[in-house]
Order: sequence, then C-alpha cells, then structure tokens
Amino acid sequence: MTSHETVPSSLSNTPTTVISSIHSSQDCFNPVILMTSNSIRSVSSKRSTKKKCSINLSHKIRRSFTRKPRPPVELIMTDMSYRLRMTKFLNIRLALVSDGMCLFGMLGIILMIVDNELTFNQIHDNDTRTTWIIKPIISFTTIILLALISYYHYLDLRLYAVQNSLQDYRVGLTKTKVCLIVLELLICAIHPVPHSSPQLESEEVTLDSSESYSFSYTAIDVGLGLPMFARLYLFGRSIVFHSHLVRNISLRSISYLNQVSINFFFLMKIYLQQWPTRCLMTCCTIIFLIGSWSLRACSYKSTGEHLAIFDAMWLFIITFTTVGYGDLYPSSYCGRAIATIIGFIGLLSSALLISVLAQKLLLTREEKYVHTFVSNTELAKERQYQAANIVKFAIKVWFLKRQNKAPSIRCIQIQKKLFQSIYHLKEIKKQQRNSTDNCIDLHELVTIQQNTNMQIEETVQHMTEIKCEMNKIQIELNNMILNMNNLQTTLNILLNK
Repeated sequence: MTSHETVPSSLSNTPTTVISSIHSSQDCFNPVILMTSNSIRSVSSKRSTKKKCSINLSHKIRRSFTRKPRPPVELIMTDMSYRLRMTKFLNIRLALVSDGMCLFGMLGIILMIVDNELTFNQIHDNDTRTTWIIKPIISFTTIILLALISYYHYLDLRLYAVQNSLQDYRVGLTKTKVCLIVLELLICAIHPVPHSSPQLESEEVTLDSSESYSFSYTAIDVGLGLPMFARLYLFGRSIVFHSHLVRNISLRSISYLNQVSINFFFLMKIYLQQWPTRCLMTCCTIIFLIGSWSLRACSYKSTGEHLAIFDAMWLFIITFTTVGYGDLYPSSYCGRAIATIIGFIGLLSSALLISVLAQKLLLTREEKYVHTFVSNTELAKERQYQAANIVKFAIKVWFLKRQNKAPSIRCIQIQKKLFQSIYHLKEIKKQQRNSTDNCIDLHELVTIQQNTNMQIEETVQHMTEIKCEMNKIQIELNNMILNMNNLQTTLNILLNK
C-alpha cells in the first residue's frame, strides 16, 4: 500500500461508507506535487486546499452517520396491512369482552336484588340458606367480571399501541389510565358477602310493632348492594361497540382527523337528536325502577318492615317531580341520600323534557312554508279590503264636505272609520314584512350564501375572460399600429422617389 492509500488509525473502526468517502478524498490530504522548473505551488495555496478538503470530509462523515435508510414501499404496505388487521381483530375482541362484562355485571345486579328481597323478611336482615347459595355465585361472577375488565384494558392498550405505531403497549399506561383502571376495579368489586349464620325459612319472624330502626341503620347487604348499580356503565360500553356509528370506518376516520372521540357521550348526543322521546323515556324508566327499589331497601315502616314496592314507587314519583306530599318520607340517612339524588335527577329530567317538547312543538320547514303562504294570502285579502274601505270612506267624506255637512255626526263617524282603515292597513303591511322575515330560516340563509358565492365565482370568471379578450384586442391594436407605421414609412419612401 502506498503512502496516499493508507487509512488513518483513528478511522479504522468507521463504517464502509465513511472509509469509501475517506478514500475518495485522500488525494486532498496528500496532493501530488509536481516538481517542475516552471511552476511551484506556494505554501498558502496548499493550506487553503487542505482546509477545504478537511471541511468536505467532515461533512461527508456527518452525513454518513446521520443518514437513515429509507424503508421500501413493500415494507410500509406490509406494516400498514398488519396494523389494519390487528385493529379489526382487537375491535372484535373488545366487543366480545364488553358483551361478557355486561352479561356478568347485569347477572350480579339481578342476583343482588333477589338476595336482598329474600333477606327483607328476616330479623335484622339475616341470611338464609338460599342467600348463602346466592352470595357465592355473586362473588364468582364478580371475580369473572374483574378478570374481564383487566383483559379489556389489556386489549385497549394493545389497540392504542397499534394505532399509534408503538412497539410496547405499556407506553400508553399513564398515571391517569392506571387510576381509572383501579377505580373501575374497585367499583365492580363491591358486592354482598355472607356475614351471618344462615336461618331456616321456617324460622322467619318479623319485628314487633314496638321495635323500629334508627335513622343511621342500613343493612349490610343493602349498603354493599346499592353500589352494584354503578355497573350499569358496562351496558353503555356495550352499546358503544355495537353502534353502527362506531362500525362505520369512514366516520371513524373523519373523527380521527378532526380529533373527535366517538365515545358513549358522543353517541348519546346523536341519539338524543335523532330519537329524543325514546332516549328520555328509556332513561326515565331505568331510573324509576332503580330508584324505587333503592327507596324500598333503605326505608322502613314504623313496624320495622321494609317499605312496600308500590309505596316506594309513589315516594319516587313525588320526589322525582319535587311535589312531596308528606304522606311517605325516607326513614334513614341512606333513604334521604337516595331521595336527594332522585330530586336532582328529576330537575335534570324536567329540563330535558322541556327541551324535547319545545323541539317537538316547532314547525318543520314544510309546515312553516304552508302556514306562511296561508297567512300571506289572508293578509293580502285583508289589505285589499282595507284599501277599498279607505277609498270608500274618503269619497264619502269628500261628498259630505261638498254638501256642507262636514260638522255633522255622520261625517265624524265616517272620518273615524277612515282613520281606522288607514291604521289597519299599516298594521297589515307590518305583519306581511314580519311573516316574510320569519319564513327565512338558517337553511335559506345558507342557500342564499351558496348562490351568492356561485354568482361571485361566475362574475370573477367572466371578468377574467374579459381581461384576456382585452389583452388580445390590445395586442391586435399594437400590431395594427405597427403595420400602419410601416405602411406610412413605405408610402413616404415611395413619394420621395
């Protein structure tokens, strides 16, 4: 190896691309000096050349280290198809897991209600053999539900990683996400457990009329069973996964581009706009059933027995409508808390009901057009009638004044009718203007704006065409002037000859 082909020892471990760049620029480090008698390079030119070559070499080394290989198109398409397949698979799996969560959650709520109904006839709400069989089933369903919730969030994190091209799904496990998962597990983990020895059904005994419960008393099964109604959010999650809006790929793509999350609240807004009466009636029915049973579970009579279901329904109605007759009232702090919640829900439902009724009572565009047409027709007839009265009464007044009967009572009455007709005519004109303004809706304004924009575009296009034509005419005029000048020059030459 010659002296100008040697590689420096500091670059012996560099990549091949760097070494090739170094080899390609070695002549800059070791320039060949031709010793001739006519030309000798100066020292300053050597230094400047060497400095430029070193700068070029540093740029080449930096580029070779920072340059990233561009993935081929086939690899990008393969990765995209894998992400699409995984997204579809995870969405299907999430829907199945959500259905299972909803099933076990609703089953636990039903078993809890059956268990409490069986213990309501016992002394101090003690357990029976039947409830001792039901409660382990509730615990078993709760364990399965907690496992499904954990698996659901695992699949959700995997879906988040696939959608955002993350290698590890644990990147999406933030503190907020962890807190929400723990809170969901705690809510779904609450359920009644056996707390007393079982009692035979033949030993059912009711309390004496002299015995009653204090305001602070709440049965353990009731206190652990009421929070189980919070599992109804699982039903809303199942609705989200089975909605046609979520399954629509185009809608989901548009929502991703506009940063709109398609969740339960988004779907509820859409359903309230499409079917407001159905949604409001369904929600009120569910709240009515849950609230009535909760009032029955937390309220007691003077004899110590639980409130009857029909009495609890009546108490719910008078509390929900904020009437409160006073014939029935909650007899415990638990019942008072539930009544307070029912009162707030009643106020909210009343506001929603008023908005739905106001929306239903509004006229549609077609109905508004028909009403406006009929009213305008009637107003036009009335205007013609009042105009005819003005002419008639004016002629009568003129005729009476012509006969010198102006100060008579008949003339004064006719003048009064004339002024009334003039006033009515002005009012009719005002009503016609108002009816025309009321007929214009937001849809009409948008249509007018679109038509105006189209006319503006057509005008601009015509102006552009006119400018082009004017430019062409200007060019032709210039050519004509040039030809006239040439012709004049030619004629002058001929005349001079």
